[in-house]
Amino acid sequence: MITLKQVSMFTLYLIIFLTIFNLSNKYTISENILRDIQSVKLRVAIDRSSLSLEDPNLNYSGDEEALGEYIYSLNEILSEQQSRVRLTTVSSKELHAKEHEVVEVLSGTTHETYLMFSVDESHKLPFYIIPFMFSLLNFAALKSIARHRVKSLKTKNIAPAEQKKPILHIDLYSKALHLSNNKEVKVQLANKPMCFYLALIEYCEANPEASLNQNKELPEELLELADKYFHRLISLGHTIRKRPNFSNSLEKTLSEIRAAMDELLANTPELKAKYYPPKAHGEGSRSKLHSYALSNITLDDVEIVGK
Repeated sequence: MITLKQVSMFTLYLIIFLTIFNLSNKYTISENILRDIQSVKLRVAIDRSSLSLEDPNLNYSGDEEALGEYIYSLNEILSEQQSRVRLTTVSSKELHAKEHEVVEVLSGTTHETYLMFSVDESHKLPFYIIPFMFSLLNFAALKSIARHRVKSLKTKNIAPAEQKKPILHIDLYSKALHLSNNKEVKVQLANKPMCFYLALIEYCEANPEASLNQNKELPEELLELADKYFHRLISLGHTIRKRPNFSNSLEKTLSEIRAAMDELLANTPELKAKYYPPKAHGEGSRSKLHSYALSNITLDDVEIVGK
């Protein structure tokens, strides 16, 4: 929808370009008229001795028919050149110009010779489409630039919390992890920690209030998920070994996952709260109060390729 401000802006551009075009066109017309008049004056000056002009001293009235043919021949040439000038009179008597007429005088002989020209100083209206098109193009260009600037400012002013955060991509085909905004940095995981981490993500998403402690047995649902992903790795040709015991060496498995996350999230530590299995704090690394569950994760935070 075009606003009043935009209409005013376009009108301003149109006025500016019309003024420039009008002044430029007027100057060009004047120069062309002057050039053609000087050209005709030179031609008449060369031919003056042979022209049948009246001579008051000799009581000679001149040959009007021959003079008329001469003027006609000059105007034919001017017409072919699409000149705005036409020679109307050549006389030994003084002439006086009216509107749209110009009188020039040739000196250098006993009697001065007067030339009268009719001139067309009108502006061709079809050419005024040019300033209109320039105004339209400039208005469209500046409007596009303004729209781009507004869009850029809006993008810059978006609060960090509102910006789209990267998510974790886990590729079962390559057994690699990377963030959606940086595919160059990839971290590999061995079969067992890979399957356990995938099972942990899916289990914690389905059970956000779950508390997982290394001193307790792993939930059966978590083990089934880990087993499911291990069979998927077998089908993808990554291993032919039997299913590992995910309950054994749990601390080592978690350490491998944390090491991979430390490397992957080195430049985005704020994502650790979502993807990093928490470590125990305080006295004793196996505190009964400690849970390594991913309590902040959802399936929208992870994309699993090859699932």
